Amino acid sequence: MLFVCLQSAIAAEKWQNFSVPFSIRDVAATEDGVWLATDGGVRYKSSTDDVVYTPANGLEASAFYGIVNTARGVFAVSEYGLIARMSDDFTRWTVLNRSFPAGNVRVVPGLVEFSGDNLVIAFESKIAFVDLKTVTSILSIERVGDIALGVYGPEKMEIRGDSLFVSTSRGSFVRRMDWDHLKDDMHLVDPETWTRVNPSELESRDSLHVVVHGKTLKDSVLYSDGKSKVLWQFDVKDQTYLIGHELIARYGNGKLEDLTKYKLFQLSGLYELQAIPEGGVIVASEDGFLATNMGGFWHEPMVAFLGFGNHNEAYAYRMKTMSILPEGKMIYHVWGMGFQLYWSMEHLYNISPFNDNCLDELVESFTVAVGTTVAPDGSGFLAATSANGKYSVDFITPDGELSCATGVGSSSFAGPLAARVDPSNSDWIVYVSNRNSLGAFAEGGLDILRFPPPSRNGGRLMNPELKSIDGLDGSTLIDMAIDEKNEVMWVISSTDIGYMEFDRDSIRKPVSMNGLLGAEYTSIDVDPLGNIWVGTTTQGVYRLDRRKGSLDTLTATHYTMMDGLLNNAVLDLSIDKKYGVIWMAHENGVSSLGRNDLRETRTFMTDSADTEVQVYPVPFRPHEFPRLVIDNISSASRVDIYNRGGALMRSFSGSDVAGGRVEWDALTKEGRLVAPGVYYYVVRTPSKIKKGKFIVIH
Repeated sequence: MLFVCLQSAIAAEKWQNFSVPFSIRDVAATEDGVWLATDGGVRYKSSTDDVVYTPANGLEASAFYGIVNTARGVFAVSEYGLIARMSDDFTRWTVLNRSFPAGNVRVVPGLVEFSGDNLVIAFESKIAFVDLKTVTSILSIERVGDIALGVYGPEKMEIRGDSLFVSTSRGSFVRRMDWDHLKDDMHLVDPETWTRVNPSELESRDSLHVVVHGKTLKDSVLYSDGKSKVLWQFDVKDQTYLIGHELIARYGNGKLEDLTKYKLFQLSGLYELQAIPEGGVIVASEDGFLATNMGGFWHEPMVAFLGFGNHNEAYAYRMKTMSILPEGKMIYHVWGMGFQLYWSMEHLYNISPFNDNCLDELVESFTVAVGTTVAPDGSGFLAATSANGKYSVDFITPDGELSCATGVGSSSFAGPLAARVDPSNSDWIVYVSNRNSLGAFAEGGLDILRFPPPSRNGGRLMNPELKSIDGLDGSTLIDMAIDEKNEVMWVISSTDIGYMEFDRDSIRKPVSMNGLLGAEYTSIDVDPLGNIWVGTTTQGVYRLDRRKGSLDTLTATHYTMMDGLLNNAVLDLSIDKKYGVIWMAHENGVSSLGRNDLRETRTFMTDSADTEVQVYPVPFRPHEFPRLVIDNISSASRVDIYNRGGALMRSFSGSDVAGGRVEWDALTKEGRLVAPGVYYYVVRTPSKIKKGKFIVIH
C-alpha cells in the first residue's frame, strides 16, 4: 500500500517538503492544540496531531514569524510579511496578501496581534494594519510619539481591549484604537496621538520561574543557565503547553512531557544529497550527519564519522563527495579525515590519512577532497585529492582497497569530478575540475584524464593521459552531469552554464537560454529526456529544456517557493530516475518534486527489464482510488483499454505514457464513467505486446 501511495503521489507531480520546525517564532492556541510559526513552516500540534505545513501546502514561504487564531480563521505571517490563511478543512493554505515582501523588511518575531477584524504586524521599521475581511493593508506607520521606528524598531507589542501598546529601546507608548472603524481613523498616521507610558505597563514574563496553576515547575528541561526557556504558555483542555524558541512541553495530571524532538525529519544545515540508484535519497548535514529517505519516510539520522563534519567548507567549496553504487554501497568524505564506506548506511571501512596508504595530505595527516564519483564501470569509486604538488586521482573499491594515481593533475587543488567509459576501448575518461584554490569562485578549468581500467593493471589506477582545457570564462567548474544518451556533459561554474560533447575537447556556452535570469549556481543534473536542472543560491531551480534537441537553444522553466519549493536557496540537487523524483537540499530541509518524465524508462519492456508491467490497484474502485495505474511500460508504447465486449474505452500514447506510466480515471473517450465489470489492457511497442485484465467495481 505504501508503494501504491508513493507512486500515485509521484504520478500527480506532487511537491513535498521536509524541514525541522524550529526555531519557534510565535504561537497561537486553539481548543485542541497549538499553532506554531517556525523557521521551517507552520506547525499544528495537539494530543493527536503533529502536522507541518510548508510551501508544498500553499504557503509560498518557509520561515514564519507570526500566527493568530481569529474568528475569520488561522492566519500566518511570513518572515517578510506574506499573509496566508488556513483552509476551513485544515488541508491547505492560501496566500491572500503579497504586498509586504516587496519591501524586504522583516517582521519582528512574535509581534503579530489581532483585534476583531484587524491584524497588526510589527516590522523592524514600521507597524502595519491589515483588514482581515479583505486581507488588504489599511496603512503603515513609521513613527510612534517622537520615535522613528526605522531607527528604534518595535521590540514589544500588545493589544489590551481598545489600546495598542508598543515598546522600543527608547520608550514605550500606547494609543487608544477604534478597532471597529479603524479604516476611518483619520489620525492613525499621526505620531502625536501616541502617549508615552512606563515600560512596566507592558507585561513581562517571569524569566526565572515556570508556574502552572500556582505550581512552580522545576524540571530541568524548562530551564537553561537558571533561566526559564518558556516564552508562551497556553491551557488546552486539561493540559498546559509550555513553549519556547527551541522547546515544546506539555504539562497535565502532574506530569511534564517533553515534545521538543521532531521525529519525522531531524536535519538542518544540509549542503549535499545524492539519489540512490534503487530509489530514494541520502542527505548530508554540515555537522556530520546522514539521513536516508527510502519508501517515502526518513530514517533516523546517523553520525557519519565520530561526530566530524564538513562544516563551513561544505558549502563554501560546493563539496560533492557522496557517491552511491547500484548495490547500495556509498562513499562519503569527511573534511581532513578521508573517506568512509557504507553499505545500507552501515559503516564498513575508514580510509584516512592516519593509515599507512597513498592518500594525499594537503597538510600533515589532513586529506581534502571536494568531489567523488562512481567509477564508470561501477567497480568502485573515484576521488580527487588536493596536494602540495599536483592533485591525485584515487580509486577505491567497494571492499575498501585503495589505489592512487599520485600527482597526475594539472593543479594543486581539485574540485568535483565525473567519469565515463570510452566505448571504443573501455578506457576510463575522468573529468576533474582544476582550480587555483579550493573556493567555488576560484580560477580554473577542466582536466581530462584517460586511464586504462584498473582491471587491466592488477586493480591499480595508473598510466593516465592528461589534457587540460579552459573552463567557463576562466572560472573553475563546481558541478558536472554526464548525459550518456546524448553524448554530452553539462557543467556549471558559480556564474555560468556550459556543455562539452564527447567528441570534442572544449566547453561551450548555449547560445540562448530563454527565461533564465542571471544567477549564482550550486548544482546541476540531467534527466532521462536530456533536460538540464540547475540549482541556484537565491532563485530556486531552473529546468532547461532543449528546443528540438539543440544544445544551444534552451528554454527555462522556473520553480520557486511560490510553486512549492521549500526555500529559494538550493544547495544541491539530484534526480532519482527510479521513481521519477528530483530532490533538492536547502539549509533548512529538503524539497522533492515528482514528475513522470524524470523516470528512466529505457529498459522497460525489454529483455533486461528488472520489473514487469504492473497494474494497480486491482480491483479498481474509482470512488476510492481515482486512477488505475499501468506501470513500467515503454515510453514508446501505445496503451488501449477495452471492455469485455471488445469496445475501445480509452487509448494512451505520446506524452500520456511519459515516464513509463499510464493513469486511467475510469472514463471513456467520451468522458463517461465506465460500468462495473472486467476490462482488458493491451500495451504495444514496435517489438512487444503485453496484455492483461482487471476488474472495475463501483
